[in-house]
Amino acid sequence: MKLEFNLNLDDILNATGGKAVKLGTHLVFNEVFIDSRALFSENSIFFALKGKNFNGEDFIDKIFKMGCPCAVVSWDFLEKNNISEYAEKTIIAVEDTLYAYGLLAKKYLSLFNLQHKIAITGSSGKTTVKEMLYVILSKYFGENYILKNKYNYNNQVGIPNTIFELNGSHKLLILEIGTNKKGEIEKLSNIINPDVGAIINIGKSHLEEFINLEGVLKEKYSMVSAMSSGSYFIINADDALLAGKYKTDAGINFISFGAKNADLTYKNIEFNADSEGFMHFELLYNGETYKAKLKPNGLHFVYDFMCAILAAHICGVDFRSGIEAIESFELPKGRMELISENSNNSIIINDSYNSNPTSLKAAFNAIRDTYPGKKKILILGDMLELGESAETEHFKAGEEAAKIADYVFYTGNYSKFLIDGLISSGFNPDKIILFDDKKDFQEKLAAADKAGSVILFKGSRGMQLENFIDVVEK
Repeated sequence: MKLEFNLNLDDILNATGGKAVKLGTHLVFNEVFIDSRALFSENSIFFALKGKNFNGEDFIDKIFKMGCPCAVVSWDFLEKNNISEYAEKTIIAVEDTLYAYGLLAKKYLSLFNLQHKIAITGSSGKTTVKEMLYVILSKYFGENYILKNKYNYNNQVGIPNTIFELNGSHKLLILEIGTNKKGEIEKLSNIINPDVGAIINIGKSHLEEFINLEGVLKEKYSMVSAMSSGSYFIINADDALLAGKYKTDAGINFISFGAKNADLTYKNIEFNADSEGFMHFELLYNGETYKAKLKPNGLHFVYDFMCAILAAHICGVDFRSGIEAIESFELPKGRMELISENSNNSIIINDSYNSNPTSLKAAFNAIRDTYPGKKKILILGDMLELGESAETEHFKAGEEAAKIADYVFYTGNYSKFLIDGLISSGFNPDKIILFDDKKDFQEKLAAADKAGSVILFKGSRGMQLENFIDVVEK
């Protein structure tokens, strides 16, 4: 990424805690990159990141030969390579190149006088809240005024990548931050030091790492440790675990949303309330009542919007402007995405981006509330990274599915437990269909009565259920 400001060698060493083990002739940089395949300039610095399936240090020779003047490597690299052969190149050694990458992003972020830095986390809804907030803020202030992370690039690579995109026109930074490892939220929050933070919910996500809901709460709530006195923290007052944390940190301004006993509440929800398919509802804040409408239907989208509009309000947007702006909002691809309405009066919903117990239940509730007169055909796949809770949570998913489903199609390793949950709730075993591949799914789906149905695709990212959607569309 091209940088707005130059960084000299001392800036980089002080930020990363690294040591220049070899000095070259080029000591001022205005570009950072991590992909050896990317185009780069003669003023660039390469961070050799490591992952499960790659090692950036394998490409040091390549990027130096292509003209890169500087690389950040681990100390291990020095033990395995003769750096004296890299004439006129600068090499900086650090303990952890990924951590150093984040520290340099923190330094770079400090060079900008932003009005607000907003960090959003939660077990589900992060991307939706971020995109809602971006729509509101960009319509109010202008798109050039706002920077957000693209897609769901919300980890220790995606957050620094986004920060390095900052330029002088940006005044507001919106970052969703995610985690699947202990300590990751704290690390990311310490890079950002947000003055507006938000936790949408605490759900059963990544239990393989966090064990239980209390572990998820501890991880998400660690954001507060990186926030200074006078900052704003937005929480879901209807989440029992979050409510227990409410207003416990001195100096932080807590603002809540929920059904009741919150700063911002809602009432009078009507699903598919008009000919355009909008959901209508009312918001109550500070003694005022506001009429609002959203194109995506579902109670969890009301909660997402309440979180987003509170963050926008902190940034200076009045409620009426925020409500008007959100009417143009469309969900990101793969999240309750309306794919098509077929001639047999069936509707296909693609919510295949990811799945955990919280988001799965929200999806079930959304199609129940939005399409009460239609049959419900669920195309489901495994929820991953649930650790020791996986069998129990898939059994519970079966219980939830039994409340709304007419047919359940399933693929994955946890089918037995989901089926047990379905049958224990009185679901007809003849309406449970397992499939292995696309051809198998197509043949079995053809036998189901799809007329007048809503067909929901929902599974973890690794299940790639979006690849099966075109079978229904044929």
